[in-house]
Amino acid sequence: MIQSKNTVIIHDGATDELMSILFAASIPNVNIKGIMVLNADCQGYPTAKVSSKLLDLIDTKDVHVAVSGARAWNPFPWTYRQYSLMVDLFPIVNQYKENVVVPEPLMNFPLEDMVDKIYRENNNSPVTLLCLSPVTDIANAIKNDPDFTHKISEIVWMGGVYITEETPFGNIDTGIAPGANPNAEWNVYWDPQATQDVLNSGIKIKIFPLNVTNSVTLSGEIIRKYFLPESNKYPALSLAAQMYSLVAFQYGFSFWDTAATSFLGKPDLFTFKNAFVQIDTSPDPVKQGTMKVEFISEIEPIESTIEIASSINIDMFYDYYVKQLKSLSFK
Repeated sequence: MIQSKNTVIIHDGATDELMSILFAASIPNVNIKGIMVLNADCQGYPTAKVSSKLLDLIDTKDVHVAVSGARAWNPFPWTYRQYSLMVDLFPIVNQYKENVVVPEPLMNFPLEDMVDKIYRENNNSPVTLLCLSPVTDIANAIKNDPDFTHKISEIVWMGGVYITEETPFGNIDTGIAPGANPNAEWNVYWDPQATQDVLNSGIKIKIFPLNVTNSVTLSGEIIRKYFLPESNKYPALSLAAQMYSLVAFQYGFSFWDTAATSFLGKPDLFTFKNAFVQIDTSPDPVKQGTMKVEFISEIEPIESTIEIASSINIDMFYDYYVKQLKSLSFK
């Protein structure tokens, strides 16, 4: 029997992250208990409202939705942060009820308080954190609650990149963010010190870096192949097609966040390697956020709580994602 996961989703509102809410909700062993919105790659308040609308679409209740008070070292450019405003106006997000119930999110709400409430409400059962954003809230919770690490079973995190011949740079466009580190990944670069603090915490963490998630590409061709053919029959596929059409024409988008989310329901999509990870936290913005990875030998293993995804079954991911979206009914 697959063990149920009481899950808090921490995200910052880009299209693939919003779709990850529906994807996670479709996985039978995932119980979404909380959503924390970080004001990073989005605008926090409207993103929290859209998150609640998506939960309402699938009649998922009793989920704590909050906006983080965390702040960045290196904020996302404003041009990246508009997508939840667009999604909020989608007819499909609003048409299934005459009056969509959109409760006010809790503002500047600490993650440690959300996790503690969920932990206690569920017989002191540890919580899984699905983090699709910078990890600043987790770092703050570790500092503020001495017992926080014991309340977390695992962190599943989409973030980071280590430079190789196959992955020669990160995802920071220095044309839009001049002077930034092109060898970093945004979820690390937003707050490098918080990333290092979480990696040092001793909490078990699965990392899904760009080295793997970049291979699950998003394009118009992918939308036409996987989401459009049955979009008239399955509303979640129609919504996915609309969501991804907002970004598919832009170079370099992939299913970064839904790839990480898929691990919760189908871990055999991935292979992993144990590793030690060091983040550059120097004051120079051209160096900040560089990730150095030391993989641990399988012959002489050294204990580490960090596992990094090293491969993904790409075709199986697409098939699994579409299958799960088909299982959702909009109320």
